[in-house]
Amino acid sequence: MQTANSKKWAVPIFLVAMGGVYLVAFWAGGEVWAGVEAAVFMVVVAVLLLFGGRSEVVRVLRGQPTDEMWRSFNLRAIWFASEVLAVVVVGAFVYEIARGHDGQPYALLGFVFALAYVAALLWLRWRG
Repeated sequence: MQTANSKKWAVPIFLVAMGGVYLVAFWAGGEVWAGVEAAVFMVVVAVLLLFGGRSEVVRVLRGQPTDEMWRSFNLRAIWFASEVLAVVVVGAFVYEIARGHDGQPYALLGFVFALAYVAALLWLRWRG
């Protein structure tokens, strides 16, 4: 079972680890300084979340919603972000096709999004 303190560290540790992944990826691509910038950015965000005080917003971003109201806010924020992302991915796909390109990266992202959505619906229905 996770304690409240161990949960406080989970997201910041993940962010620092992803900073390391970005550093290695940029380095492999020949862009060392871009990797350093990305890693530093991730560490700064992690520190801000870790030492961000007792703000409910910071706690939600750390994965520690304080009560049912904040859990509800978190779910609605995730829903809103997913809707915006879906519109942007479809819009980018259409834009690339209109420019005469194949739009493949956006088609793949849209497919993964739709597949994850349908899989979640099926999973929730099966469990519920």
